[in-house]
Amino acid sequence: MGLGRSEVIRLLDSFELSPSRALGQNFLCDPNVAVKIARLAEISETDRVLEIGPGIGSLTLVLASLASSVVAIEFDRYLITVLNEVLIQNNLSNVEVICADALTVDYARVLDRAFEWKLVANLPYNIATQLVLSILENQPMITEMLVMLQREVGERMCESPGTSSFSQVALKLGYFARAKVVSIISREVFIPRPNVDSVLLQIKRRPASELELDEESYDTVFSLSKLAFANRRQMIRRTLSSRMSSQDIEAAGIDPSRRPETLSLKEWSSLAETISRAKG
Repeated sequence: MGLGRSEVIRLLDSFELSPSRALGQNFLCDPNVAVKIARLAEISETDRVLEIGPGIGSLTLVLASLASSVVAIEFDRYLITVLNEVLIQNNLSNVEVICADALTVDYARVLDRAFEWKLVANLPYNIATQLVLSILENQPMITEMLVMLQREVGERMCESPGTSSFSQVALKLGYFARAKVVSIISREVFIPRPNVDSVLLQIKRRPASELELDEESYDTVFSLSKLAFANRRQMIRRTLSSRMSSQDIEAAGIDPSRRPETLSLKEWSSLAETISRAKG
């Protein structure tokens, strides 16, 4: 099950299509990798799976053969013609293909919120980070993800406070979920061959009981961190000066000469609490 290199090339040629660089299209052409992805995602016959960017079905075929159902969201309407043909040829009827932009689609309409969902996808590189964070913030029914990303991007998303490449993306991801890189995927298993290797990033949503910030505190924490990370090499007494003084930062128990990548979520929360107290 899955599409090999020769089959991917044959399908693209027969439909007179070529991968779109603008849409970040790189088609998986190694069935063994597709099987590995499904195995690492622990897909079972009771799972409901969301796939974003299915392309011509290289991964979809494996997911559909194992899961209860698959919802596949594809932006490129030309690829949907190929994908539907591939599904018919393989006698798979448990896949719903939707032509939509994954960043703007109404997930409440396409996913049954009565169930938990797994996102398993080779994400288009140009929307991957934005999409993962948007889903974590807004789609609680998606409880697990196994997504393929550019290696550097995926590794940076898992960084911890105190590392030089820790970012606001990693801060927000760490608030909502536990994430780790579970495999490196060679650039050689794609058509066309990208310039970098990829990683599989496993993301498991934290239970609601672990999300300790109320709406106001959440907004303050991530507006402050966004402000600071915009000039990450500067001390927070400079980057946060429009929101709080050095004395306010010290009142939160934090050295104003520190840089944003050194602060933990708990410390950002302390800064937010200091601002809240100042408001009265």
